[in-house]
Amino acid sequence: MTTYSTETPAPVNGQDPNEPPFGKTPIPGSRGEEKRANLQARRTEDRADRREQGEERRREREHKKRMETEAHNAKVALALQKKGERQKLRAKRRKDRKARMDAMVVRLSHHMPLWGLPVVLVSLVVGWTGQAGAAAHLGMGWAAAGVPVLTEGMTLTFAGLTGQAIEQKRPYRWLMRATWATGVIAAAINGFGHLVEDDSAPGIYRACAYAGASLAALILWAVVMRSKRATVSGRSAEDIARWKRLSRRHPILVRRARRIADNTGISLERAYVKAWERSNGAAPGEPSIREIRASRRAQFRRAQAESWDGRTRFSRTAPAAVAVVPAAVEPEPETVPEPVPEDASEMIPAPYLPVALAVPGLDGQWIAHRVPVHPLDTWTPFSRTGSETATTRFPQGQDPLPDPSPDTPEEEDGKQADEAQAEVRETVVNDRLAKTRALVDEAAEDGKDLRRYPSNRQAARHLGCRPGTAKDYLAQVLAERGIDR
Repeated sequence: MTTYSTETPAPVNGQDPNEPPFGKTPIPGSRGEEKRANLQARRTEDRADRREQGEERRREREHKKRMETEAHNAKVALALQKKGERQKLRAKRRKDRKARMDAMVVRLSHHMPLWGLPVVLVSLVVGWTGQAGAAAHLGMGWAAAGVPVLTEGMTLTFAGLTGQAIEQKRPYRWLMRATWATGVIAAAINGFGHLVEDDSAPGIYRACAYAGASLAALILWAVVMRSKRATVSGRSAEDIARWKRLSRRHPILVRRARRIADNTGISLERAYVKAWERSNGAAPGEPSIREIRASRRAQFRRAQAESWDGRTRFSRTAPAAVAVVPAAVEPEPETVPEPVPEDASEMIPAPYLPVALAVPGLDGQWIAHRVPVHPLDTWTPFSRTGSETATTRFPQGQDPLPDPSPDTPEEEDGKQADEAQAEVRETVVNDRLAKTRALVDEAAEDGKDLRRYPSNRQAARHLGCRPGTAKDYLAQVLAERGIDR
C-alpha cells in the first residue's frame, strides 16, 4: 500500500517545488505521471477547501460563542442595572420615609414633645369615648359620634393654629383664648354628660375624671406653648423675669414705655429708660428728685434731732429731767483723804429720800433709784416763762454736773459748749453701743446672717430709739467686725 503525504511541501527560496523552474517548460511525461499530478492537485485543492471550511467553522463557533458571551454579559448587566435601580429606589423610599418621619416628629415637637404624646393620646381617647358614650346614653343616636368631633376637634384645630401663629411670630392671643374656651367647654360637656348619666358618688367621681382627662392635654399644651413663646422671642429667662417684676412694681412706667416703643419704633428697653427719665428726672441708677429731697429732709431732721435742747415746740419752759439708766462705771481707786483742820466745816454726802424712784429698764422691767436731796444754796424765784438755757439731763442717782465755766470756748453756732451735756451724751452713746454689741453677739451666737440680723427696727426696739439712730449704731458695731451693710 502506497502512502501519500497530504502535507503541502514548504516553498524553497520563495518558489513551490512542484512548479517547474521559471523560464522552463515542463517536460510532458507519461500518462500515469499526469494522472498522479492531477490527483495530487485535486488533493491539494481538497485540503485547502477543507482547511478553509474548518477555519470558517472555527470562526463561526468563535462568533457564536462571542455572541452568547455578549448576550449573557448584557443580560447580567441589565439584571445588575435593574438591581441597582431597585436598590436606589429602595434607598430613596427609605430616605423619603425617614425624612417624612423626621418632618412629622418636628411638626409634632413644635406643638408637643414626644414624651408628652402619650398623655395627649390618652386624653383624646378618654375625652372622645366619654363624650360619645354620654351623648349616646342621652339618646342622641348616630349623632352622638359628632359631639366629640365638634368639641375636641375645635380644640385641636385652635391649638394647631395657635402653635403655627407662635412659630411664625403672628398674633396668637385670641387663638389661645379660643383654645382655652373650647377646651373648657369640651370638659364641661364631658363631665355634665356623665353626671346626668349617674349622679351618685361613683358617678360624680367618674364625671370629674372624664372632665380632668379632657383638660389634661390642654394644660400640658399650654405649658409647652409658654416655653415655645419664650424660645421664639429670643429672650432669656432672667430678662423675662425682670420685665415681669418691672410690670408688677412699675405698671404705669411699663405701659408708658410700651406706648413710646409702639409710637417711635425703638426697643422696649430704651423706651423704658426714656419713660424713667421723664418720670424721675434722672437716668436709671442715679438719685431721682424725690430721693434727693427725701435725703435732704432726713439730713435736716437728723440735724434738728442732734441739736435738740429738750424744749417743746409750743412752750419755752424746759422739760423735766428724763431718767437715764446709768452706765456701768468702773470703780475708781481710793484716794487718801487729806488732813482737814479742826475749824473747817464738815462735808457730808447728800441725803436720799426714803421713797425710791422707779424708772423703766430693759425687757419691761423697772429699776428703783433713790432720789438725792441737795441743799439749796440760794433761793431762786419761780419763773413761769422759764429760762432760755435748757436744763442738763443727768442719770438718776448721780450728782448733777457743774455748769460750764465762763472760759469755755464757744461752738460754731455761737453757743457756749455744755460739758455736762456732752458727758451725758457720751455716756448714753457708750451705753447704747454696749447694748448693740450684746445684741449683735447674740445674733452671731445663734448663727444668723449679720448682714440681715439684727434689723434696724429690732435694734431700735431694743435700744428705745428711732430706727435711723439704731441704724448708725449697728453700722458702727458691724464695722468693728468688718461687715458693711
